[in-house]
Amino acid sequence: MAKIPDDYMRPEMMAIGDSLYQGVRSLTIKNGLNQLSAPAQVAEALGIRHRFACPDPRRPVLVDMEAWLRLFPDLGAVKADLAKNVDYWFAKPASPSGCLLFDNVAVASATIADLYSHSWQSADDYLKGLPRGAKGKIKKLEFGGLEFGAIVQALNTRFTLNPSGRRAFRELTQVGLAAARRPRRLLVNIGANNGLWEIAFEANPRGRVVYRRDLKMLAGALNALPPEVEHIYFNNLGLPSSVPNLMPLPDHVELDEANKPGQGKYYGRYENRFGFGYGSMTGRQLERLDKHLREVNKEACKILRDAFDNRARLHFVDLAELLSSYDSKHQKRTASNVVKLANEKTITNVMIEAGLFGNFRRGGSQDLDGMHPTVVGYALMAQRVLDTIAAAEPGVTPGKIDLDAAFDRDKLLNGMPDIWSLGLWLWRDVRRALAGHAASPAKDDDEKALCEIMAASARGLGRRAG
Repeated sequence: MAKIPDDYMRPEMMAIGDSLYQGVRSLTIKNGLNQLSAPAQVAEALGIRHRFACPDPRRPVLVDMEAWLRLFPDLGAVKADLAKNVDYWFAKPASPSGCLLFDNVAVASATIADLYSHSWQSADDYLKGLPRGAKGKIKKLEFGGLEFGAIVQALNTRFTLNPSGRRAFRELTQVGLAAARRPRRLLVNIGANNGLWEIAFEANPRGRVVYRRDLKMLAGALNALPPEVEHIYFNNLGLPSSVPNLMPLPDHVELDEANKPGQGKYYGRYENRFGFGYGSMTGRQLERLDKHLREVNKEACKILRDAFDNRARLHFVDLAELLSSYDSKHQKRTASNVVKLANEKTITNVMIEAGLFGNFRRGGSQDLDGMHPTVVGYALMAQRVLDTIAAAEPGVTPGKIDLDAAFDRDKLLNGMPDIWSLGLWLWRDVRRALAGHAASPAKDDDEKALCEIMAASARGLGRRAG
């Protein structure tokens, strides 16, 4: 077992998982977003934020979608920014604050198996194995290339799990770090990259969440955590229908309040409003996928419970119910299924769209990729975790998260890239054309440059092959 300095032992709380716990927004991993993740907001409400360290990279982990869109139409500036990110990350930077180990070690794109198998060492081995050209440049790191997402994940893993690169910590996985450091409370969010991402991001009606073997392994590893880990909070998966990226057709049919299908019912057809490729599915197919996710959540709960010797320290956070309760995409808007802010703005679960003067016009629970929450969306997730903690731990009375304050902290909701009003629809139509459904609408150089930015960003959190 690696020797952990005393100052890093027995933290009040740690978090492990994927992008939904790392704090990704618009396919981007960067310091400011990490500090507003759901676990960070949980720590803030518990009064322990000063003792809960989140990854603090000096530069984004290669992709910076929102910033790149603000640089449009200067594609040269975008590529120069990416080049700076590449140079920074391949130099194996340490934490700018000097942090030896972070408390939130969730890694974007992680699968269930990654939590107990991926480490600094495995990431470094992968990066060293990439083919290089004559000048030492990585051949497969072209702007948004096929292995782009895998490279992002490896660089992110290496920094997040062991920012100092110390030899003693190189073999520690996310679960291994929790076992070594023994936090009193462990938050876990995982499973979306085992199939849900493909279903909702690419609108694949044949997608399935494949999890049983890996979850049994993870359940055993969590059960084996030292008894000092008193509470483990495990999030379930949201239903595909509640994801903003899966939007009904024809365009803007969801604005017709009088003819929404209602709770548990569906529109005739859906598409992925954002993504790398273009996909669509019928309402019947989406209904079957929702049923599949309910069964996954039910079985996952059983697998975890059966694995635990002491079930009293295992708690489930029902994110599926939370997201479904805010599903005004399918139901008429009510005071309980939207977030009405003091500034009169309304946050809903439809795909985010830009309005005039850099403000968002509709949506707001999720970001530009339609898959990751905004600061407000992460606040809702954090509140559900806090409610579960309050119920499980007598005497713990966390503060209530202020959603108006969460909105004020969100730089996307308070200043969307102006080009998004064109970019969302242009990229959707280009993907349709590439899938053989229509002629490509991208005609001039600016439109082609915009599509290149969108394509590169969409690849940024792609799953690692194999």
